[in-house]
Amino acid sequence: MFKPKIWLRLGALAVASSATALPKPILATETQEYSKEAARQPGTAGPVLAQSGRRGAGGEGGEGGEGGEAGSSRPAVAPKVAPQQQQKSQAKQRRGLGGEGGEGGERGFGPRSKRAETRGRQSGEGEGEEEEGERGVNTRYIFGFTEGADTERAREKEFENDTVGRLGKRSGTYTALQNKSEVEFGVTDNVLVEFGLFGSYHRIQDVPDFDDRNGARFDGAFAELKYRFLDRDVHGFGMAFSVEPEWHRYSELTGRFENSYAVELELLVDKELIPGTLFLAGNLVYEPEAVLAKEFDPDTGQFTKWERESNFQALGAISGAVTPNLFVGAEVRYLAKYEGNFLNHLEGRALYVGPTLYARLSPKSTITLAYSWQVAGKATEEPDQKLDLLNFERQQFRVRWVSEL
Repeated sequence: MFKPKIWLRLGALAVASSATALPKPILATETQEYSKEAARQPGTAGPVLAQSGRRGAGGEGGEGGEGGEAGSSRPAVAPKVAPQQQQKSQAKQRRGLGGEGGEGGERGFGPRSKRAETRGRQSGEGEGEEEEGERGVNTRYIFGFTEGADTERAREKEFENDTVGRLGKRSGTYTALQNKSEVEFGVTDNVLVEFGLFGSYHRIQDVPDFDDRNGARFDGAFAELKYRFLDRDVHGFGMAFSVEPEWHRYSELTGRFENSYAVELELLVDKELIPGTLFLAGNLVYEPEAVLAKEFDPDTGQFTKWERESNFQALGAISGAVTPNLFVGAEVRYLAKYEGNFLNHLEGRALYVGPTLYARLSPKSTITLAYSWQVAGKATEEPDQKLDLLNFERQQFRVRWVSEL
């Protein structure tokens, strides 16, 4: 028999049970209370909510942090997250905190100074280029015969091939080349050491008082220590001092066989007139030398004798950037030769002028070219002549190639 009261009670129970099974919407205030409660009770969905909360705070990490912005805009819910998705969310969280893709950019080419390194970082060029190649303006190479006060960076290694040529006497044919092949190493940012070998070539024909000869030979070895004690980016100008002991097997002037020992002492100064664009440099060089000449001396009746002489040079140069990888300039050089180790008696002097060029061939290699003409000079033995072509030459040139190892 149908009983309405019983069926109404059964329907009310069914509706009540289905209502309790439906999920309630989660409000923001309830999420915060739930996350605090869940953090106290391990094993619940609390850690997931705590991670999502930290991701939202990560938005302070910089413009590159995607996780921070994403975390702050997502609704705070507590879904079940798979382990792989948790790892991805943690990776995004780290990106948000780090801000790695921000406006700072990655470092590219820029001068070695602290001020110029900042310009390099702002240029936004690739970070890979910072690890290779020589950055910025190194004044060692941009002036031709003149050398700037810069050194190499700590632990930087380079190979250098430097050729100096001398051409022309008053009569006859005269060509002399001296080549230096060396390895350089930056001990610190201010200390540089070099080791290398000399090679020489002479082609002499019909030059008065010179024997005719034609050939190339191994010519000795050298080492150099250079110390920069003033940085131009700190003190307004750069200053360095170098010591270079040398051993030669042949005369640089005549090509005759001999053993000579010299020490080249050099003071180097440079100045940046326009940042990254225009540079000025000056050098003072003093070189005492002792020569054991293996030839017959009619005064003593011996086949060997010691000769002591010294050289002095004063050089000045200016060089400016045409492009970031090309510099052109000019230099003036005063050369003097003396008898005796302490500039005792002047034998001759010469003044040279000429252009210079410096070019970066690749991120790791550069070339320097210089050419000079003797415009004035005087030899003690030829007081009536305008140029000194006994101790020096009409023209001189230099080719210097450098590659970073």
